[in-house]
Amino acid sequence: MKVFTCNDHEGYWPVPTASVIIAENEKEAREMLREQLSEKGLNKVDFTLVEVNTSVKQVITLSDGEY
Repeated sequence: MKVFTCNDHEGYWPVPTASVIIAENEKEAREMLREQLSEKGLNKVDFTLVEVNTSVKQVITLSDGEY
């Protein structure tokens, strides 16, 4: 499995969003996030996925409140 992050998809309010998706590959991760956004009535088209390198120790801050 691979881990992907997304911090630019549409949300309910005009504030930053963040999601973590665990999937076999990027295509599946996109499909999974699109499905979830669609179920919530949110725009499911415009977003970026970033694959997390799980072979190294790291901290990834998805949103720290800095605009």
